[in-house]
Amino acid sequence: MSYPDGNFDTVTANRFIHHGVTHKKTPVKIIDWDYITCPTPNISTLSGKSGADGVLANGELFNMVFPGKNGQNTHNQCCILGAHTVAGRGFTVDGTIPEVDTNGTVAGLNLQGDAATADNTGLEMIIGGTQFGGHAACTIGTHALTFDATFHSADFTDQDCVSIGFRKVGQFETGHAATIAAAAGEGLYTDYVAFGIQSADDVQIATRLNGVPGDDTTAYVDSGDATGAAGNHRFRIEVTKAGVVTFSHIGGQVMDGGTLAAPSVTKAFTFDSGDVVIPYLSILSINQDSAILLKSIEVTRTPGISYSE
Repeated sequence: MSYPDGNFDTVTANRFIHHGVTHKKTPVKIIDWDYITCPTPNISTLSGKSGADGVLANGELFNMVFPGKNGQNTHNQCCILGAHTVAGRGFTVDGTIPEVDTNGTVAGLNLQGDAATADNTGLEMIIGGTQFGGHAACTIGTHALTFDATFHSADFTDQDCVSIGFRKVGQFETGHAATIAAAAGEGLYTDYVAFGIQSADDVQIATRLNGVPGDDTTAYVDSGDATGAAGNHRFRIEVTKAGVVTFSHIGGQVMDGGTLAAPSVTKAFTFDSGDVVIPYLSILSINQDSAILLKSIEVTRTPGISYSE
């Protein structure tokens, strides 16, 4: 934050005291977590299940706190997609954690939810805030954004949707992931970009701009690329300050590794200036006991934001 008179009472790395008011600046990295160097996320639901096996209703909200590499805790609002049964699997870090990741390391934060017993179940996660913004809010025209994540699956054909993206702030729509997985329909949110596995094993892009019911602004692009049935796959989205979006990905490499490349077929997309968007992650699985493991996740917003205390 800058001030016209250029005067500060106190200046520190993250705090400014100006005319007796403390202003705090949030870091550029909204989240920076991986399963090797960071502690296991802390998960609790409204019904007190704390991530354990149990019944979770479609649309139920819960909080997932990621301890980051610099000691920062990132709170993420999560929404259950599809009713989870009494046999539902809790969201937890699975596998033996190694010192160094490999493409074949079967470990990470398991986001499969109730896939073992029910079809079309999963979650949507807002990174660093809530569906209405909070500390996750990013303003097109002010902030440049990135979203980078590495996932692992023993069989990506068991996943209907493993997708990262940015969407305009607004209430959760529990049918969104199923819509983009089918690559048909409006996607329910008015403005969004989503990139990842959308339909089993297919790397696809879904976008919508200024959507209204019955409009034709929703676009689905099949990149022509696939994940490879097993191992790691990394996805990255970049958004310039002007709102221009680009996509890149790579498979078969160590977590966060390899040389990212644009999809074989891509999609041009630009958010409108002034749009307030939030980073989000969508998981939707078919009826298979097949783990989808999040190995790493990093979301940045440049510059960081300032607020008063």
